[in-house]
Amino acid sequence: MTKRTGSPRPASVRRGAAAGALALTLLLSGCSVFQIRTEDKADGPVRIGVQETAGPEPTGKPTEAGIPEGMSKTSVTFGDSCPVELSFALGDDWRDNSGSNAEFHVFNHGEDASRGDIILVNCTDEYGDSAQEVIDQKRRYNFSEQDSQVIAEQTGSLAAGEFWSYQGELGPTEILALNGEPTSAFGVQAGYKINGRLVNISIEMRTLKTNTEVAEDFKKMLPTVTIDGERVPAPSFR
Repeated sequence: MTKRTGSPRPASVRRGAAAGALALTLLLSGCSVFQIRTEDKADGPVRIGVQETAGPEPTGKPTEAGIPEGMSKTSVTFGDSCPVELSFALGDDWRDNSGSNAEFHVFNHGEDASRGDIILVNCTDEYGDSAQEVIDQKRRYNFSEQDSQVIAEQTGSLAAGEFWSYQGELGPTEILALNGEPTSAFGVQAGYKINGRLVNISIEMRTLKTNTEVAEDFKKMLPTVTIDGERVPAPSFR
């Protein structure tokens, strides 16, 4: 199936305001089961993600898989502002949420959105100097609390950028943890060049740590992620 998806203020302020407006819009449309955060290094404390125990180094040979049984290929596009297609395997019991828009797609699991299982697919402008800088920032930021950890990860190059794919656990104090509980997290972050512009393309999969069945599905889905038809290597899951 296919989803179609004064003086000037500093850029960081404008980005923070835009992100806040997006989060409010999604909240009002019923997407209160997840949280979104953005990096705003100029206006507040910088969270650099120092951990007592560092996560493992990127793993070696990536997991390879076709479309798993019981799932089908889902393609997401982001409109004229981000002319890229991201595809991945998805089960029939997932649905594209009404909070989705051209640049931001939200998938919920099952009939009860409050259970928390969620997949976020996004494309946003970046203002760094390189695709690698985008990835480095995401790696520092996404698991920033000491009770969070990266379990397995893979980094490398794509035809038009760099990627980071990961398996991790978000601790209860992590702002992106679901319902303030330990959360299993899987995803891909890509720094990507489009017509001379630098963007961040991401897919984030989250479920409560207790939902081991959903986490196993994520392990099947992540290796199927492609960006413009190019397979993004997944880590060797643990």
